[in-house]
Amino acid sequence: MCHIHLAISETKRVPEARAFYDTMEETLNVVIRTSGKFYSYIQGDRYSIDLDRRGNVLGMEIFAPRNEWTVVPDLVPPDKSELRKIRILEHRKEIEPIGFFTNEQGGFCRMRFTEENVSYYFMVAQDLVFEVNVMDELSAVWALNLVQDFGFKKEMKYRKGMNVA
Repeated sequence: MCHIHLAISETKRVPEARAFYDTMEETLNVVIRTSGKFYSYIQGDRYSIDLDRRGNVLGMEIFAPRNEWTVVPDLVPPDKSELRKIRILEHRKEIEPIGFFTNEQGGFCRMRFTEENVSYYFMVAQDLVFEVNVMDELSAVWALNLVQDFGFKKEMKYRKGMNVA
């Protein structure tokens, strides 16, 4: 069982963000516009979620190449998710996901931690949705609307002049 505990509160807006998949490096990066400073992480061998001192998500990287993601033809991202401010209460924790999933179009990646049924979908940042169970534990992370990149050129252009971690 995963047991990444969360603190969830209401919010009227979430940070701007964008998800990039770099075909040269075979890396997915979610870049979040935030003023937070890196303090800690949740990670595994093939991903890292960066956190500030309070547990706010600063960004995410997935190091698993797209050709290793499991293709589930009828998998679709959540069509509705509630805006929420979510803090990850764990720090420097290493947890391996069950796997990485997408559909035949490959426009998103779902990093799944548990097999359980999910109760809530919360938008943490633009293009970043958390699946959460009734115990306020993280079940999966969705990186949506992947921008195809090569050599991090589009990502660097997006980061230029922005306040990102």
